[in-house]
Amino acid sequence: MPMRKNGYRLFGLINPVDILLAAALAALVYFALQFAAPQEVSARAGDSLIRYTIELKGKREGFHERIEIGTALYDNVRDFLIGTIVDVKPLPYYEEAFDIEACIIREAPVAGLENIYILVEASAQINDGSTSIGQYEIAVGRDVFVRNNRIAGKGFVTSIVKIGE
Repeated sequence: MPMRKNGYRLFGLINPVDILLAAALAALVYFALQFAAPQEVSARAGDSLIRYTIELKGKREGFHERIEIGTALYDNVRDFLIGTIVDVKPLPYYEEAFDIEACIIREAPVAGLENIYILVEASAQINDGSTSIGQYEIAVGRDVFVRNNRIAGKGFVTSIVKIGE
């Protein structure tokens, strides 16, 4: 049986199925880019300005110099914008060591390492049991995975302070 040359084509040039596939692919790409983009949360009515501190432990010496004040900070897991860096403070990293002669535990500084405290400012919803920056919930003692264009690290929230009021 002979093959039909231009069968199922509009005007002999375009296959309607190809048009549907191209439209579906374009829609898929659009939605993938839309939902993969960082989720920026604008301040809403009822939001309060907070400052919270993140501690990054045991980073190499000089790591704090890569952190720029005034840059945005993102959650490294879900890619939420979680605030703006306001201040950075490095302190020596201490490790506990057992003193056998005195039978006590002492803290000794470790050369080449430092703890970094990052002060972050954000607009947040404060409820009875939670503090949320958009959909991102923070709490004292909770692990956070943070990043921006120059750093990435795992730490935890050490304090949350409501600004104003």
